[in-house]
Amino acid sequence: MSRSFSCSVMAGLALTQTVLAFQGIPQALLQEEGKQHQLLAAHTGHSEQQHFRMCHWGPEQFYSGLSGRAQAVWNLALEESGLDAYNVSDYACNVPKVPWSWIEKIHTMDHTKHRSYNFQGAYMFSVVHQQLGDMRPQYTARNWLIDFVKENFTDIDLLKISDITAGYKPIGPYDKSTLGGFDSHHPNSSDPHYFASFDEPYFEEMAASNFTLCPGGDRPWSMRFYEAIAAGSIPIINSVALDTGAMDMWALWEIPYKYYTLSDREPLVYRQDWVDHNMELFIKYQTFHQGDNTLALPTSGQPKASRKVVDAEAVSNA
Repeated sequence: MSRSFSCSVMAGLALTQTVLAFQGIPQALLQEEGKQHQLLAAHTGHSEQQHFRMCHWGPEQFYSGLSGRAQAVWNLALEESGLDAYNVSDYACNVPKVPWSWIEKIHTMDHTKHRSYNFQGAYMFSVVHQQLGDMRPQYTARNWLIDFVKENFTDIDLLKISDITAGYKPIGPYDKSTLGGFDSHHPNSSDPHYFASFDEPYFEEMAASNFTLCPGGDRPWSMRFYEAIAAGSIPIINSVALDTGAMDMWALWEIPYKYYTLSDREPLVYRQDWVDHNMELFIKYQTFHQGDNTLALPTSGQPKASRKVVDAEAVSNA
C-alpha cells in the first residue's frame, strides 16, 4: 500500500524543520518559504488547510534554495508530459524528473565505450572555500576526486572541470578543462533557458564512459548521479554521507539503482546488466514517459539515504 508523503500543516512543518536543519538550511529562510507557499496557495485556490505538501519541485516547491537547474529540468519534463503540476503524486513532486525528449536524444548517441572514467563539472569552488578556511562538508565532499583521477585516469579518460580560471594548469593528458564551459555556479543570465538547455557533449562523453565520478556538491547529492544513469554510465561515489546523503532527497534514493561506492572497496567492473537495470528504473521513476509512477516511503518512516547515513556513522564510530 502506497504511503503518502502528504501530511497536516503542523506535521509537515515539523518534518521540514528536521530535514532542513540536518542540511544546515537557516530557519529564517524556512519561515520565508512558508510564507511564500501560503501566498501561492491563496492565489491559486489550493488550500493549505486541506493539503500541505512537501514538494521539492514544481509550483508547490516548499524550499526554493535547491538546484535551479534541477527545477528547470523538472519543469520542462512536466511541460512535455501535459500533466497538471498540482495533481501529480507526492512522489513526482519530490523526485528529480528529466524530459523524455532528452532521453530520446541520448538513445540516439553512440554508446560504444571509449573511456573507462569521466568527470565533468565544478571543482575549483570547493578548493577556494577551503583555502579561505571553510571546511564545511559541502566544500570537502570533492576532495577525493583529484586523488582518484591521478591514480586511475589514463590518456583515454576525461577530466573536464567547468569552473577553472585563467592560469589553470592541466594535471594530465586526460585533463581537457577549458575556460567558459557550462557552470551552474555562474549561469548565463542573458539566456532564460540556460538551466534547461540540453548539453549534448556532456551526455555524449558520459555515454562513451564505463563510469562517471559523482561526488556531492553544495549539498550531499548531485544531478550527475542520475544523469550518468540516463547516459548508460555507472555512477561512482566515494561515501554515502557526502555524496548521496541528502535525506530530503528521499524520493531519489528510494530508487534501487546500482552503483559503486569506493568506501566499499569493491572492484570497479563495468556491468551491462547494471546499466540496463538502471535505465529501466530511470525511465519508470525519473521521467513521465510511462506515467506518474510512484515509490512508497519505506515502512520504517525513514528514507534509504538517511538509513545509510546512520549506518555509515555507526561504522565510523565503531
